[in-house]
Amino acid sequence: MLLAVTSAYALIFAWMGYRYLRRRDPLLRDVMVMFASVAMLFVLGLVEVFGGSASPVVMGILVAVLLAKPVFTLRLVARLRRVSPWLMAGATAAWAVSAAPVVVATAGMRSRRMILLAAGVFFCLEILAAVLLAAQAHCRGGAARVRFWCAAAATALFGVAVLTSAAGRSAAVHSRVLALAAGLLYLLAFVPPRRLSRFWSTGAAYAMTQRLLTVAPDADAAETWRHFCHGASQVLGADVAAVLLPTTPGRLSVMAYDDRVLLSREADDRDVGDLLAAGCTIDALAGWTGPPAVAVELAQATGTRYVTATPITTVAGRGALVMLSRYRSLFADDDIALFTELADQAAALAQRAVVLAERQRLAVIVESSPNAVIGRSLDGVITSWNAGAERLYGYPAAEALGRDIALIFLEGQEETERELVARAAAGERVEQDRVRRRHRDGRIVTVALTLSAICGPDGQVTGVAGISRDISERRRAELMFQGLLEAAPDAMVGVTEDGTITLVNAQTEKLFGYARKELLGRNVDILVPERVRAAHPGQRARYFAEPRTRQLGGGASLAAVRKDGSEFPAEISLSALETDQGIIVSAAIRDVSDRVAAQAERERLITQAERDAAERRLQHTRRLESLGQLAGGVAHDFNNILAIIGNYTELVLDTLDAPNPAPADLAAARDDLGQIRHAAERAAQLTKQLLSFGRRDVTQAQVLSLNHVVGDVEQMLRRTLGEHIHLITHLDRELRTVHADPGQLEQILVNLAVNARDAMPGGGTLSIDTGNADLGPDDAGNYNLRPGSYVRLRVSDTGAGMPREVQERAFEPFYTTKPRGAGTGLGLATVYGIATAAGGDVHLYSELDIGTTVTIMLPATDQPLAEGPAAEPAGEPADQTPAHETILMVEDEDALRQTTARILTRAGYEVLAADGGPQAIHVAQTHPGGIDLLLTDVIMPKMMGNEVATRVAAVRPGIPVLYMSGYAEPVLTDNGTLPDGFIMVEKPFTSRELLHRVQDILTRQSAATP
Repeated sequence: MLLAVTSAYALIFAWMGYRYLRRRDPLLRDVMVMFASVAMLFVLGLVEVFGGSASPVVMGILVAVLLAKPVFTLRLVARLRRVSPWLMAGATAAWAVSAAPVVVATAGMRSRRMILLAAGVFFCLEILAAVLLAAQAHCRGGAARVRFWCAAAATALFGVAVLTSAAGRSAAVHSRVLALAAGLLYLLAFVPPRRLSRFWSTGAAYAMTQRLLTVAPDADAAETWRHFCHGASQVLGADVAAVLLPTTPGRLSVMAYDDRVLLSREADDRDVGDLLAAGCTIDALAGWTGPPAVAVELAQATGTRYVTATPITTVAGRGALVMLSRYRSLFADDDIALFTELADQAAALAQRAVVLAERQRLAVIVESSPNAVIGRSLDGVITSWNAGAERLYGYPAAEALGRDIALIFLEGQEETERELVARAAAGERVEQDRVRRRHRDGRIVTVALTLSAICGPDGQVTGVAGISRDISERRRAELMFQGLLEAAPDAMVGVTEDGTITLVNAQTEKLFGYARKELLGRNVDILVPERVRAAHPGQRARYFAEPRTRQLGGGASLAAVRKDGSEFPAEISLSALETDQGIIVSAAIRDVSDRVAAQAERERLITQAERDAAERRLQHTRRLESLGQLAGGVAHDFNNILAIIGNYTELVLDTLDAPNPAPADLAAARDDLGQIRHAAERAAQLTKQLLSFGRRDVTQAQVLSLNHVVGDVEQMLRRTLGEHIHLITHLDRELRTVHADPGQLEQILVNLAVNARDAMPGGGTLSIDTGNADLGPDDAGNYNLRPGSYVRLRVSDTGAGMPREVQERAFEPFYTTKPRGAGTGLGLATVYGIATAAGGDVHLYSELDIGTTVTIMLPATDQPLAEGPAAEPAGEPADQTPAHETILMVEDEDALRQTTARILTRAGYEVLAADGGPQAIHVAQTHPGGIDLLLTDVIMPKMMGNEVATRVAAVRPGIPVLYMSGYAEPVLTDNGTLPDGFIMVEKPFTSRELLHRVQDILTRQSAATP
């Protein structure tokens, strides 16, 4: 019997060794060591039966290995759960203490007490190991729980077998039977039959299935997988059970019982492949073994060490079931295989939740859709009716469901609808635009209709779904858009990417000359000029590659071509429109011909303004040069005059200083004084020319005829010009009158005649003619005058003429071509100043070797001719009655005030002299007698002459006033004339001129006084 039992155990041990050792797992090696220690009991029996007395050493080794079996079992348990190191150390020490005497002592020296002690320690340690295995069975499920119970029972039973064998030979058979029973239990624990272990796992699988079925159908997939992971961790004894589930191609999500983050990154197919390629439990902390990175990350995230993975299959692809434990797992193979199969069911349940959620989401979408979604059977019965249908057609769902769909049709639409349903049932997607339907209240609504087939689980068509979208507002919007498009002021052209014209408005037809049907469907290049048409497709392609709103040409005008071939400048703005047919570019085209013309005119005006500005700067420069010439000329002439006056004065003083001057010397002194007087007259004439040129001369204008002026100076000119100059006058008998100063007009004639004489040294003809001229808008521009009636004075000679450069500077002051000392250069400048001051203009025309013509235009007046001259010519006073009147004379210049006072006093007048306005007013207020005349200068430092006259007149009402001044601009009117009643004697004046003017005023005052 012993042989049979031992043989059976040997076969079991050999089978287990083959099953376990081929996997090279340290845990399985510990199992084999434990089984080897169990085998020592049978080996000892065989030795005792067949070998007689064996070697003491061999017997000692066999006994030591047998007695070490509890230690080996505790070592195996320590790999499955936490076992205190002190417990392992105590167990090892107890084994050593109890087994050492038995091993060392020979067979004859072993006492029963020694053997019983060793067997008792063995039994106690085995019972401890059995308790730990039973505790492990308590926290497991499925086949692992039964197998751990078998292992615990086998361990305890083997302890009893060893303890029984210590009783002696009488108990040897019982001991071996118990050992055989323990071996059979170990066989069930470690190498159970496949069907039996499957049966043991069925209960856990059923419980897991029940747990999964308790998950709410509408729960999300994550909830189902959480329940699966929780059950797997309980049955398989793992600290954490997780699943790696594919989400998108190549990407997986990690899911466990709780919401902890197991991976800081997104897992991929490579991670799953690495886990499954290991084929066994992975020690993630054993870096020398090269564990997969994902296993290390999962272990670190959960605080575990051992990772076991098995593949699972889902609808989305391959995943993995991963068990994470702090200790090794034993007896879990069958349960893991079963849970791998259950993972497929969990995936199906999770997919069910996804499908239900999707259906619910679709139901919510359909119900919340603003469009009418209506389901109907093939025979037209309404099966579904959403809220959009209620709003669109007015029927509540309760009223519409079960009724025929024809309730929303218009009369006569049934046949058309049957055809559309047949097409949809055949698998065609039917789309209809602008379909008319009837509302519950009878009104017509326009909808866009889409029909598609409804298929059952078997793929058979069970009905038709229709989506109706209300386009009544869209239709109105389209009409409004069309109206706005047609009313747009610019030509609007819609173009597709290949250049086809799809949209035009009325302004396009008007601008390009094409009819709408001639443009639609044609290429837009027909509107592009031929010279740039080749480059247009490339430009269009670049714009479609990056469409954005912009203006072509960078703001510059482009060119477009009409139907008749004519081109026009255009401004083109582009904008891209997204449509269901793709991108359409809208081009707004505007004819900018008027703008281009206006821009050209603006640029012309700018250029003209710049040219005018340059001309003004040139004129300013020339004026500055003229002022320099003026200053130099005046200084030159006045220096000559002053030299004459100074030198002749010294000569006279030398003559008068002699005690008894000779009669010849006195006669010479008289001639010298004449030269001084002549120099003073020259100075007066020069200042008068300067004032005339600067329009600051005192103008005593009157209505006159140029014919009279020409007649007055004609004889004087004939004497002045000489016999070699032939003077001819042509005077218009119907000549209009002008308003001017006759003296200034005489000066114009004299200056022009002198210039003509100098231009004809060898003789020639000088002609003076007058005439009327009516200037129109075109003619007035040549003279810088306004259109109107004018009187023309023209002076022509047959002299040498002027070159162009001389003509351009002829009117500049002190510009002369005569030799130094032969002319002042003020002749023509004075003529120009007098003419323009009178409101006229001067025009000069000259040709070399032919002659020169100067034309003066003066504005004509309708006033009658004056009855007589403005003043009597200077001469001896008509009335020789001695003067006796009192004159208040105001002059700020001391020397002039003294000489004027002497002239008046010598003539018999009483003179009250004042050096300024304040003193004059004081004299007027304090003088006890009468004052017959106020003689005042015009320009004075503190008070002007007209203000003095006003203040004195306030004290002496009716007092006549005579002004004296050589520069009277402050009192002149805008046209350079004296105000009415303003009488003045011009400086420098002679005593005769002064006395004549004073006597004339006093005579008028005396005649006016009753």
